[in-house]
Amino acid sequence: MKKVLAILLSMHGCLCLVAQQNLGIRNSNYAGIQGALLNPSSIADSKLKWDVNILSVDEVFANTFLYAPKSSLSFFGIKKIIDGSIHENLFYTRFDPQNPNKLYNVSFSTEVLGPSFFMKIAKKHSIGFTIAGRAYANIKDISGNMAQNAFDYLLGKDLWNTTLHDNTARLNAMGWLEYGLHYATVIYSNSRNELKAGVSLNYLQGLGAAYVKNTNLNYKIVDTTHILFTNSSVDYGRTDIDDFKNHYDLTHGHGFGADIGFTYVHLKDQVSNNTATAGRIQADPDNNNYLYRIGISLIDIGAIKFNKNTGSYHLQAAAADFSDWHQSKFTGNTQLDQTLSAVLYNGDSAKSMTGNDFHMAMPTALSIQADWNVCKNFFADVTIVKGFGHGNNIGVTRPDVYSLTPRYETKWLEVSMPMSLIYYGHLQPRVGLAARAGYFFIGGDAPGSLLKLNDLTGVDFYAGLHYFIAEKPKKTQSNL
Repeated sequence: MKKVLAILLSMHGCLCLVAQQNLGIRNSNYAGIQGALLNPSSIADSKLKWDVNILSVDEVFANTFLYAPKSSLSFFGIKKIIDGSIHENLFYTRFDPQNPNKLYNVSFSTEVLGPSFFMKIAKKHSIGFTIAGRAYANIKDISGNMAQNAFDYLLGKDLWNTTLHDNTARLNAMGWLEYGLHYATVIYSNSRNELKAGVSLNYLQGLGAAYVKNTNLNYKIVDTTHILFTNSSVDYGRTDIDDFKNHYDLTHGHGFGADIGFTYVHLKDQVSNNTATAGRIQADPDNNNYLYRIGISLIDIGAIKFNKNTGSYHLQAAAADFSDWHQSKFTGNTQLDQTLSAVLYNGDSAKSMTGNDFHMAMPTALSIQADWNVCKNFFADVTIVKGFGHGNNIGVTRPDVYSLTPRYETKWLEVSMPMSLIYYGHLQPRVGLAARAGYFFIGGDAPGSLLKLNDLTGVDFYAGLHYFIAEKPKKTQSNL
């Protein structure tokens, strides 16, 4: 567990990882198909005639339990973070022995956007296609004693011979491939106003998933030979991890998803935004044609049904003794399931299984975007992303994001400074920096730990490459 959690943290140090919202990029007028992932209506009446995403990747990590102190970090010390994760000598925990039941949260997501595109097929209509690999993992309200025991492989003697409790922990994790079709159009326009609408339909190929819920654990680690459970129960489910180790067909389920969005644009006066030449008006796409725009979207609606090499389980016992637990060796997750069942059900290794499929909901969220053209090439963007929980149902959750991003934007150069609050059980402020030079963009929404400015608890870093063709200047008859 220690190595797994530390490796998740170390992933922030890789240049191929970026923040899920891409705050410095996805609200740009040159975002291209990237913008459709936040609001599918964005590709209608775009500055771009067509756009091809060659490769981009993104990741977001929020964590209140693990950290690496800034004193042990190096300036842009990516290698040190990775080495420290592998050798397990860099990260510490915020476990408080005086408050062993304090709750902690972890949220992780990553996305690799492969070859994808959008193109205008008519004056007011655009279509697009995306292919992406995505993963989300949420640990919600895990007690400090449970997290610390997992970090120490249950070998932390300070927590032995003490009755410990956890009745709040929840875990949801899911990875999938996503194939999306996108359509957007201008549904109303006049000289000063424009209303755009867009929709995305996604086919979802489930790769793997796991969940833990209804946790009610009362346990005592006696030593390396006994773990005692009293009045304990828990529900969990998972796809077969052994399929990944043995390189079998990795598809464990299928599902469908959708996004829908609208954008209102208040345009500038046409004459004031054009250059009069020889009795005609040159409409220049390098100039900005709006004063402000406001968008609203509902993203990641849907779910995946996992039903291949999948199981759901219920464990319950008034009293149980997991003897010789430290000497137990498991060749796969099926053997672990059977062992836990035998421990809590008096030797019955099959009783815990309750089904061979489950549905897991997508990280559905409501997003609002407001972009103001302050003057010429300077903009101020406000974006809110509000993730929805799933109650007691199974599903991954997108953290809330509240951001203000000033940016300077031209066709070939763009610089922005995302200032955001991310919320998943706690508020975490972040200040980042992003830049685009032509077709390449790079940035981060919280680079402080990579710059050795603060402890490493979560860093967002992003980079990508896309190729676009802008609309050509259009000539219209002048009334001057």
